[in-house]
Amino acid sequence: MSFISGGTTVRADINQALIEAPNAETGLIGAEVLPLLPVPAKSGQYLKVQLAQADLLNNDSKPRGASSDYARAVRAFGTDTYDTIEYGLEELIDDGFRADADRFFDLEASSARFLLRQIKLGHEKRVSDILFAGTTPFTTADQSAISAYTTANLANIDVAGDVAGARTELNKLGYEANTIIMSAPVFERIRRTTKLQNQFFGVVSDTKGRLLAEAEIAAALGVERVLVGRAAINSANKNKTYSGGFIVPNTQIIVANVQSGQFTAGGIGRTLVWSADAPGGFVSESYRDEARRSNVLRVRMNTSEKLIDANAAVRITTSFA
Repeated sequence: MSFISGGTTVRADINQALIEAPNAETGLIGAEVLPLLPVPAKSGQYLKVQLAQADLLNNDSKPRGASSDYARAVRAFGTDTYDTIEYGLEELIDDGFRADADRFFDLEASSARFLLRQIKLGHEKRVSDILFAGTTPFTTADQSAISAYTTANLANIDVAGDVAGARTELNKLGYEANTIIMSAPVFERIRRTTKLQNQFFGVVSDTKGRLLAEAEIAAALGVERVLVGRAAINSANKNKTYSGGFIVPNTQIIVANVQSGQFTAGGIGRTLVWSADAPGGFVSESYRDEARRSNVLRVRMNTSEKLIDANAAVRITTSFA
């Protein structure tokens, strides 16, 4: 429920309101890393055509003599399952409080936006927890950075070398890297590193202090894009002093192939959305609670964040400090 904390009396001297964290949604990358994909059922099963089972990269062709049989491929297909879960949040908008607060801003519209932001933060955290789990969820073991990503080591950090090694590992599994995923602190550090700047600008005496942008780093590293997780989340309990931290950790960067659409396109994974219950992914609703003389706002989603191909990414441990 919305209310004025601390017993404060709000004056109508200035009919405006300060809303903190106005850019909080700009750093969300979860829906880009695991794009939303509608599915018709809450739970289901799908086929998996895997490297080993289906002999996808085997050299099985054989010489054939006259009138003899051709070599034949015999493939085995696997399966996997998903199960969507509903996540949601409601907020009471009391009639009296709304009449007073509407002098300053549209309370219901803003509250709906705040709820949507919180649901998106939850999705961001679930995606991050999957990708940056303590034990790698990917086929390739975590790679160690050539040189630790520390402030004192800016001249030696070799992110291009790290990414090149990870890209080669992906090639062995039939993938081309197109995306690098990292936290905001890691991004801000690597854009200042000597080797990466030299790779982009060339070895020049003066770049006038210009730092590399995300698109420029992507070009220097040979991928289509760099996704920087800038979304922050409050780790303190409710009504305690705010304690913010980034959702995407600094411990690793991920070199990956990210795709959207049907599973046949490959890529790390998808956010499966049960379209019959939550069309579009994020659903905003409202209803009336007359007993409380309030409108109730609700934002929800019904999803399964699913890693569909463990071959599609390699993690690099940064030793960030």
